[in-house]
Amino acid sequence: MFDKIKNFSEILTNMGAFREKMEDVKKRIAAIRVMGDAGAGMVTVTATGEGLITNVAINKQLFDADDNKMLEDLVLAAVNDALKKAREATAYEFQAASGGMDLSEISKLFGGNLG
Repeated sequence: MFDKIKNFSEILTNMGAFREKMEDVKKRIAAIRVMGDAGAGMVTVTATGEGLITNVAINKQLFDADDNKMLEDLVLAAVNDALKKAREATAYEFQAASGGMDLSEISKLFGGNLG
């Protein structure tokens, strides 16, 4: 009986440490900023590790062009590039925290989608 209590206590202790580690990972992910670009840097987009777009910069030469479709395509490509980089950075943080263990299901609890 005491062995079961000891094992349960160890599990609770480990869960607390794991929870703290995941909170640390969550903070590091929130601090991630990545930049995606398209058109050789004519459009740049900044995203957070949480997948939020925080900035869009468009070279003013693109506003002088009469090709709105090209501008739209470049913005879309830059956004997708930034979000892809954000997912990759988030996956790296989770893998680093887990020692390479697959935490894709756990990451979903933090708003990520690694799998």
